[in-house]
Amino acid sequence: MIVTLKGHTRPVRGCGFSHDASLLASVGDGCAVLLWDMKTYKRIRKLTGHYNDVVACEFSSDGALLVTASRDTKAIIWDPHLGIVLKEFFHMSPPPPKILAGGANHTWLRDVAFSPFGTHIMTVADDNQCRFWNVFDNSSPKFVTVLPDSISCCFSPDGRVAAVGSKNGSVHFISYPVSVQKLAQLCRHVIRRIVQNTNNIDRLSVPLPLKRYLMYRDFETFG
Repeated sequence: MIVTLKGHTRPVRGCGFSHDASLLASVGDGCAVLLWDMKTYKRIRKLTGHYNDVVACEFSSDGALLVTASRDTKAIIWDPHLGIVLKEFFHMSPPPPKILAGGANHTWLRDVAFSPFGTHIMTVADDNQCRFWNVFDNSSPKFVTVLPDSISCCFSPDGRVAAVGSKNGSVHFISYPVSVQKLAQLCRHVIRRIVQNTNNIDRLSVPLPLKRYLMYRDFETFG
């Protein structure tokens, strides 16, 4: 059986499933970020926050977060279940005005990837820089390496190696240090894999600060 999802009016540049395949995110030209219910094949919502074509997306491995990359020079981490922006990662400093972000700015993002436990993201952009970000601190990348003409990226399943593809046909491997995850983050990861939808967190019989933590509402305090 073939099902066609209709919602985009311009080219679709990327798609990604949540870990349990209950949700699909699709991104494309015209600032489009669409979220789909895979049980009904209906569009749930359109996420608004980018100012240029969106080229890539990926869910965190617990299904709680979605990251998107755009030609507007930024990556966004969303709560896809509520449709809100949690973090923005700017690749130009200071961040460009909307008119520049929406056009040719020489820092178009090409791809983005989550680390296995969702604590880091990796981005590649037209400024030839491959950036590694801590999701708890979006002020600046944790690590940057120069790889000309990079257009794609991903982490290995253990998060120790990053692979970056380039326009010239090469694939570069980058060794990335893996730190021991805090117990709180590991517990959140496990719980959110079970209770994936943020709307269901309020039903848990736990204190409000813990609910906020499980909902990824305070990266700085709980990171």
